[in-house]
Amino acid sequence: MDKSLIQNSGPGTFEDFVDFDEFDGGDGQMGVAGDGQKGLEKIGGGAALFNSKSMSAKNAWGTSSGYADQLRESDPEIDTARAQQLENWANQQEVRAKNQGLKEMADNFDAAQPSEEENWRQLAKFGVERNEEFDMDAEFGPVTAGADIEGVIELKSAVTKVATHDLYLKNPYMGFADFRAAFTSDTPMDWYVEPNEGSLMQKDDTHFTIKFKPQGPGLIEGYLVIETEDFKKTWKVMGST
Repeated sequence: MDKSLIQNSGPGTFEDFVDFDEFDGGDGQMGVAGDGQKGLEKIGGGAALFNSKSMSAKNAWGTSSGYADQLRESDPEIDTARAQQLENWANQQEVRAKNQGLKEMADNFDAAQPSEEENWRQLAKFGVERNEEFDMDAEFGPVTAGADIEGVIELKSAVTKVATHDLYLKNPYMGFADFRAAFTSDTPMDWYVEPNEGSLMQKDDTHFTIKFKPQGPGLIEGYLVIETEDFKKTWKVMGST
C-alpha cells in the first residue's frame, strides 16, 4: 500500500483487501494464503486417496511384500491395517527363520574351529604322536628287559584302586624318534603305561604315566621297557597292596 494512503496509522482504503480465514502455520499444507483453498492441500482424489491410505498403512505397519494386497483381493472385507499386520507377521517369521539359519551356521563354524586351549593341547601333544607308521612289534621284536636297569618304580595301592607314577624322558639323540612303551610278557596285567607309543623329542620331555591297579593282594613285579630304533631303557616295577 502506498504510504500516501495510510491514515491514522492504518489503511486509508480497503480496495486491495482479500479476506481469508485460514493459516497454514508455514507447514506448506494449506496452499497460498488467500488463494481460496481451505483445509489440507488436495492431491488428486478417488483412487489416489485410496492408494494414500494403503501406503499409510504400509508405512505404519512395515514394508509391503504384496502379501497384504493378496489378502485384500481374496477378502475385500478385511481391514487394511489387519492385512498389513498379517503380512508383517509372515515377514517376521521369514526373517526369524533366516536369522536362525545364520545362527546355526555360525555355531557350526565355531564348533569346527579349535579353541586356543585345543590348539595348545595339540601343540603340547606334538612329539608324542608318531612320525612314521610301521609295525613296531615287527620292528622291535618281543618286549624284553634290557641289560641295564634305569631305576625301580615302586607303587602301593589297595585292591582295585589305582596308584600312579610320572616319568619324563627325552630323546638322547638329535631330532625325533618313534618309541614303544610296554611291559615284558611276564609282567602282570595290573600295570599300565600311557602313552604306549609316540615320538620322543630331543629338547622337551615326553610325559609317561605308569599306573598300578592290583586285582589281588601281594607283591606284583615286572619290567617297563621304552625303546626306539636307537636305544632301549628298562625300569623294574614293584607294586604292593
